[in-house]
Amino acid sequence: MEARKRVKCMRDCWGKKARKNNEVGVKQMAIDKKKLGKILKVTAIGTGATFVGLNLIAKKKKGDTVFEKETDQQNPFAGKKVIFVEDENDEENADGVRGHLEAVGETKKSRGIYDRYIKRAIDVVLSFGGLVVLSPIYAGIAIAIKIDDPGPVFFTQKRVGQNKEFFKIHKFRSMKMSTPHDVPTHMLGDPDQYITRVGKFLRKHSLDELPQIWDIFIGNMSVIGPRPALWNQDVLIAEREKYNANDVKPGLTGWAQINGRDELEIPVKAKLDGEYVEKESLFFDIKCFLGTIGKVAKDDSVVEGGTGEMAKQEITEETKESEKKKILVICQYYKPEPFRISDICEELVHRGHEVHVVTGYPNYPEGVLYDGYGKGKHIDEVINGVKVHRCYTIPRQMGIVKRFLNYYSYVISSTKYVLSKKCVASDGKPFDVVYCNQLSPVMMAHAAIAYKKKYNVPVVMYCLDLWPESLIAGGVKRDSILYKYYHHVSKKIYQKMDKILITSRMFSEYFQQEFGFQDEKTEYLPQYAEGIFEQIPPRTEDGTINFMFAGNIGAIQSVETIIKAAEALKAEPVKFHIVGGGTDLERLQKMGENMKNVVFYGRRPIEEMPEFYAKADAMLITLAADPVLSLTLPGKVQSYMAVGKPIIGAIDGETKTVIEEAQCGFCGRAEDVGELVKNIRRFISDNTDRFLMGENAREFYVNNFRELMFMDKLEEYLNEGFND
Repeated sequence: MEARKRVKCMRDCWGKKARKNNEVGVKQMAIDKKKLGKILKVTAIGTGATFVGLNLIAKKKKGDTVFEKETDQQNPFAGKKVIFVEDENDEENADGVRGHLEAVGETKKSRGIYDRYIKRAIDVVLSFGGLVVLSPIYAGIAIAIKIDDPGPVFFTQKRVGQNKEFFKIHKFRSMKMSTPHDVPTHMLGDPDQYITRVGKFLRKHSLDELPQIWDIFIGNMSVIGPRPALWNQDVLIAEREKYNANDVKPGLTGWAQINGRDELEIPVKAKLDGEYVEKESLFFDIKCFLGTIGKVAKDDSVVEGGTGEMAKQEITEETKESEKKKILVICQYYKPEPFRISDICEELVHRGHEVHVVTGYPNYPEGVLYDGYGKGKHIDEVINGVKVHRCYTIPRQMGIVKRFLNYYSYVISSTKYVLSKKCVASDGKPFDVVYCNQLSPVMMAHAAIAYKKKYNVPVVMYCLDLWPESLIAGGVKRDSILYKYYHHVSKKIYQKMDKILITSRMFSEYFQQEFGFQDEKTEYLPQYAEGIFEQIPPRTEDGTINFMFAGNIGAIQSVETIIKAAEALKAEPVKFHIVGGGTDLERLQKMGENMKNVVFYGRRPIEEMPEFYAKADAMLITLAADPVLSLTLPGKVQSYMAVGKPIIGAIDGETKTVIEEAQCGFCGRAEDVGELVKNIRRFISDNTDRFLMGENAREFYVNNFRELMFMDKLEEYLNEGFND
């Protein structure tokens, strides 16, 4: 009995103690939570205050870092496209070459939502975190630098930023105070003698770059991007210009750095920087960031401003010169006329080639000479580095006879010119290759054939209009004498081409069936969309679903199909926007003059088009029901896809195939108003499909229709001609 009482007493005591301990523990946890809350609150306030303080300092210092008050230190080429011109009379630049930059036009600035907002937000967060977390390391490095070689801790240098604007980059000083300023390490006689002991360690582990986190925070750099060139690395700047790599913010690290860093040759490095610009996205930036961590972990050292001498033998002047090609371009139409051939030629010049164009008097599309041309004016001129010779041309007019006078006036005058002694390259020798940009008529290629026959040089043709099929689209009957004659003429002209580049895959079948050509003679090279279409303002909702047609308005475009569809949809909350001009515009305006859901804007310059596209929910494409037209892929398809808009079409053949392959829209038969109305209603009823189709369009463009891809392939085909 006594034992039971003792056990019960012990249990009661233990229970009281346990309850007491539990109460104490709960109270202690409550106190700890309060302390933690206070700590977090103080930390948040401190972090916020630090951010605000650093941000104020950054805004105050920003002007100084971009030479705001030092106008003599600013880059005269900021915002301009440039090429590098070798000149033995110039001083040797940081790339070890004598020469200088020349402006050849304005830079097309276009920044997307990711680059402008998302990437900048990520840069601010990461750079602020880096400045705070790494501040003890900064202090330790600063002390070590001071002890090793007394002098400033930081080193500033003029570098090339976004759009070629100069800025001051910050680094930990790794060189002795006696080192020459603004000279890349690789150009010093004995670099090792100038590097401090601390500097060797910093460079080996890329720690000398840490102060650039401040340059990121202040807005002059980004975490990921092409490494900023020295202000006098003219060759690198010009090479990057070919790929629009000067148009983005330079980075702490980039795609080129994880693929070889500074031991890469300049052309290779610039091309990798161009690849980064083309693929720029959140996921690609993450890939570059992780790749950099792996690269630094391997202790890969850097030779700042290197030109690739580690990986290559010295390039002789003869080799450098052999990389430049002399290209004669034959095309009846050229700037100021609105054709892509002008941009293509300028890009070839940017890539180091010598380009001469033989063209006509500018009068397209109205048949009226542009101001300042004709009567001996501007027969020879240089436009953005391209040498242009204009041959006598009778302005185009309505009617088949007048149209052929326009065609043959150019054929005769251009052929006469290319056979003259004047038609040679700047060195007085024949051109290496002839590039014929073949629109209508195919006879414009006569000048190319004549030059080939005289000098035995290859001819590469870019076939944009099929002949004689284009005659049928213009009303000529297939069984007519005129058609049969030009079938014979076209076959002979096409046969004499060394390579025919085609804009539609169906062209290849046509050449095989009509002319018996083998596949090797043709290569598929679709047209591209200009870079300005890649970035457009966000769509503003207004309660109306907007459809847009943009481009030439003639009989073959069958815009009448859209007007009739608009009439059938007048009760729906939709509006149709028609942007463009042409022979059928006036008639269509009369058709739609009493329709409230149709708006005509006339012809607009290409610079304004992204703003128009931004207003559209979907783009429209139509062509007349014609077997010949079904073979084509109109250039507007690429532009529509570049802006990431769904496409609704009343069109047959190649274009329908491409839209279905890309899964970016709906297509009905050409000139079928009922099917177009049905597809528009289908689009209106499904909000989910709209976004997905727009994304698919954009993705298909990126993979198939970018300007960089086009130019790389064209350059490859032109170079093939030199080896024939």
